[in-house]
Amino acid sequence: MRLPLFALLVAAFGLSLGHGPSVAHAQGAAAAQADASVSMEIVVLHGTNDGTGIDPKIGKMPELAKPPFSSYNSYKLLDRSKQTSSKASPSTLKLPNDRVLKVSLKDVVQPSKKGESKRYVISASIQKPGGSDFLPLLEVNAKAGETFFVAGQNHKGGVLVIGIKVNP
Repeated sequence: MRLPLFALLVAAFGLSLGHGPSVAHAQGAAAAQADASVSMEIVVLHGTNDGTGIDPKIGKMPELAKPPFSSYNSYKLLDRSKQTSSKASPSTLKLPNDRVLKVSLKDVVQPSKKGESKRYVISASIQKPGGSDFLPLLEVNAKAGETFFVAGQNHKGGVLVIGIKVNP
């Protein structure tokens, strides 16, 4: 199982997994924000080493030039979608390998200091056809406009890379 890769990818971009004091604070604010929803952009990329470079439709994504993503020299945009998610209504997206990505808003954490941005506690899971978990559950604490990645699924001679960005 490749779960450590998922945690590495999230940690590599300065995001925090849902552990420690930030979750306790998030849980305290949960009742007040039961109706909260968030808009997200989800991109599904296919990373390969076929030498074709980065698809211009992807746009600016400097993370692809840095490890661990730089181990692939080509990325093709397979899907880009806008989703809305809340605690009561997670968003789902069927992936090219027939697995299902499920993303939901767990909480909105208000800044504790002036000048800080609010953060969004997002959970993501990927299920195989038939409902068994490939990625059981990943919780990320992300700022608006910040992309976090879930990657590691083999697909057609390469790997699927899923970018999730919370929109302000």
